[in-house]
This record gives sequence, C-alpha cells and structure tokens, in this order.
Amino acid sequence: MLKVAGYNSIQILVRIGLGSAMSYILAVFAGATGLGVLGNLRNFMQGVQTFSVLGLENGLVRHAASLKKEPQQLRKIYSTAWIAGIAISVILGITTFFLASVLDNYLIGLETSYAYVFKYLAISLPFYTLFIFIASMMQGFEWYKRFISLNIAVNVLVFAVSAWLIYTNQLSGALTGIVIAPIIQCVTAIVIWYYHRKDLPLFPSITGSFDKNSLKPLLSYSFMALASAVLIPVVHILVRQDLRAVVNDDAAGLWEAIQRVSSYYMLFFTTLISMYVLPKFSKSSDASNLKMVSLDFYKTLLLPLAAGLVTIFITRDLIVSILFTEEFEGMLVLFKWQLIGDFIKIITTVLAMWFIAQNDLKRYLIAEVVSLGTFLIASYVLVRKYDTEGIVMAHAISYLLYFAVLAVLLRKELFKQD
Repeated sequence: MLKVAGYNSIQILVRIGLGSAMSYILAVFAGATGLGVLGNLRNFMQGVQTFSVLGLENGLVRHAASLKKEPQQLRKIYSTAWIAGIAISVILGITTFFLASVLDNYLIGLETSYAYVFKYLAISLPFYTLFIFIASMMQGFEWYKRFISLNIAVNVLVFAVSAWLIYTNQLSGALTGIVIAPIIQCVTAIVIWYYHRKDLPLFPSITGSFDKNSLKPLLSYSFMALASAVLIPVVHILVRQDLRAVVNDDAAGLWEAIQRVSSYYMLFFTTLISMYVLPKFSKSSDASNLKMVSLDFYKTLLLPLAAGLVTIFITRDLIVSILFTEEFEGMLVLFKWQLIGDFIKIITTVLAMWFIAQNDLKRYLIAEVVSLGTFLIASYVLVRKYDTEGIVMAHAISYLLYFAVLAVLLRKELFKQD
C-alpha cells in the first residue's frame, strides 16, 4: 500500500506541475476570456463523458477485482457494459454533432464560430468509453503501477499536444486540445494493453453478448455518478453564464483561474480521501466506523490543511504572478472566500463519502441538491452585489450549509451513543 501511495504521489506531482505550466500557457495565449469558455467546455465534457459510460467506472473496477478469477462471469459483466456504453456514446455523439452550432452559441458564444470543436468531441466519445474499460480492468486486476504509469503517460502526452495546439492556434487550439484528449487517452491505453495483452483479457471480455441481468448490479453504482454528472456541470455552467452576462467574459476567466489553483492543492486531499477514507467506510456500516475514521482523518490532516491554506493566502500574489499574467491580478480578491470554502469542502467530503460507501442514494442526493441549489441561488444574488467576488462567497456559503445538512442527515450515526 505504501508503495502504491508513493507511486501515486508522483502522479499527483506530475499533474500539478503540468497543470501549473498549462495555466500559464493558457493565460498568455487564451487570456481571461478564453479561460472562461474553456471552463464551460470542460464542464460540458465531464457530464457527457460520464453519461457515455453510464457512470459505471466504479462498478466495473469492483467487478473486475471480485471476478478476475471467474473469466466467464467477468465476460458477461464487461460485454454487457461495453455494448451499453458504446450504444450510449454513439447516441450522445450523434446528438452532440448535430447540435454543435447550438452548443457553440450557448457555451462559447464568441464572434468566431467554434462549432467544429463539438463535432470533434462527438467523435471522441467512443474512444473515451474504450479508455475507461481498459483503465477499469487495470484497477480491478490491481495493476496499480501500470495504471498510474498510464495516467502519467496520458498527462504528459495531452499536455504536449495541447501546448503545441495552443501555441499555434491560441484559443482554437486550447478548445481542440480538450476535446481530442480522450483519443490520446485511448491510444495510449491500447499501446500499454498491447504489451501486456496476455495478462489482461480485454477483447475476450467485451466480445460477449448483452445480458440484462448483468447490467442491474452495475447500475447500482452508477446513479450517484450520473446525478453528479448532471447537477455539477449544469450548475457551474449556469453560474458561469450568469457571471459573463452580469459582469463580463473576463470575470468568468478569473473564476476559472481560481478554480484551477484550487484543484491543484485539493488533488492531494481528494486522492487521499478516495484511497483511505472510502475503503475504510466500505468495510462496515456501523456508526462507530464513521466516527472513528472521520475523527482520525480530521486529527491527522486538518491542522496541516489549515496551515497550507493560510500559506497559500499569504503568498497569493506570488502564485498569481507565476501561474498567470497581469491580466489575472483581479483574481487576488477571490482567494479568501475560495480557501474558506475549500477548507469546509474537505471536511464535508469525508462525511459525504459515507453515503457513497453505503450506496445511500437518497441522502446523497438530498445533500447534493441542497448544496448546489444554495450555490446557484447565492451566486445569483451575490454576483449582483459584489461582482466576481460574489461567486466565491457563494462557494463558501454553499459548503457551510452543506456541512449543516450532512450533520442533520448523519445525526443518528454521528450522535448515537456507542
């Protein structure tokens, strides 16, 4: 486990390093306006990609792990998921292709037409589906080193291709780089699979027939992923579009920039939560397990987290000067509320993992809807009063309310006497 964690930390550092370099490249060649529309495209892609595989990633990983010594049963599960995934990705691809102009007008909405970007996205969806199948099998077979190597290789290749496209075509290149990333992911995964094909029975696992009964256990894992795939991107797009309309396009770019900074340090904690907290929660549904694991995490990491966030706030001028250009100095006022919201977000993410571990869809959805609904309403009100700063204030408020809702939903587990 320590070797896996150590190797995974290399992947995280690579992602942060390449992400930081990409932030500067985008700031120089795409500017604040470009960064804002890139955020819209990225959110749209997240939703469409999750739907293209029916949110089955976690279910596929778990079944690959439990059935790796039962090839016939594994073949039933994977061939069924493969047929369903390809069918959905083709349908979504065709829909996206023919709605390219409409999507361009709403999500990008600049003088130059970028409808072709959505056509490229439509073509890339089946490639993303195949990538997810290869990656899930690697994880399920516990090929952690190869899986992490795949992710590192993908990150480096996507960065190199995107950097070249941005350098030669500015915003057009940046948009193209995002939508062709699934093709790069897929080709890289196929190459790695090819060299280990004797150990990884990919094609035998996806060439069976469709079995309706095999789909049912997979779908139990997909509802939460699909709910998040709809709610989060839609709310973020609505908020960003409102910010563009009320303030300007550059304001949306500043918000996207602070989100990029946030994603770098949040990556450490979200990875740790998924690697440590989720498996611990999955072992037992007893309330004492929730309290023990949560308190252990908080005692160990909340103080270093707080110290790290304070350090980021103090050095925010330096961070912006390194990662962005002078055009982005307006994001300095966004740090305070973003950092406060992120601190609460990490606390709540640990608690929300309990719903995922216990497959508690009802309480998970209640908490998500309240949190995202609060963010949507609060941002609408606060942006009109505080301009761009209002959106990060809404971020902090939404997670504060999210924490309160989780405390109510988990009151029996948290406050039950052992």
